[in-house]
Amino acid sequence: MVKVLAICGGSGSGKSFLAHAIKENLPSDTVILSYDNYYRDQSHLSFQEREKLNYDDPAQLDGDLFLQHLQALKSGESVRIPQYDFASHTRKKVSKPLSSTEWIICEGIMLLTLPKDVFDFAIYVDADDDVRLARRIVRDTTLRGRTIESVVAQYLSSVKPMHKKHVEPCRELADFVYLNNHNNGIDRQQLEHLLSAVHSKLG
Repeated sequence: MVKVLAICGGSGSGKSFLAHAIKENLPSDTVILSYDNYYRDQSHLSFQEREKLNYDDPAQLDGDLFLQHLQALKSGESVRIPQYDFASHTRKKVSKPLSSTEWIICEGIMLLTLPKDVFDFAIYVDADDDVRLARRIVRDTTLRGRTIESVVAQYLSSVKPMHKKHVEPCRELADFVYLNNHNNGIDRQQLEHLLSAVHSKLG
């Protein structure tokens, strides 16, 4: 039986980092499915038009395709995952194959805006606003070709208000809240509590 974990939380909270830490501590084969890959392709718009879109609105994500792929994986099938280019706001022409395994870790900012019953265990990664902004600046300037000014402007205009509206309420839906305000690696004690809670519920 395939077991599905969901990891939700604000931008820069450390969801991907925690997903890989959990993967390393599960006893069976595990794959990570990122909801970020399912941002809608905006190649039909000019780059100037793409930059004006609010990418922190759940409507910018193709939830139907994500759920279709997740259901296929839960049924033991393989899927091809779209690859998203955050610098150009378009989907790449190539997709990557992903095979089903005993454990699937799904992670994404808006993940718990999807029906919760498709997941077996939900985790909310919580971090202070200033910590998340600092991490976002480092990531987007290093990996996504952004300027500090553009990262801060987007954070204030859309990331922060959309977090309050769509992401923060998901905290109440989670089976476990993981506090992640530190930059010195995974909190082993907290991770052990989380793994214990997962195994207690899912076996």
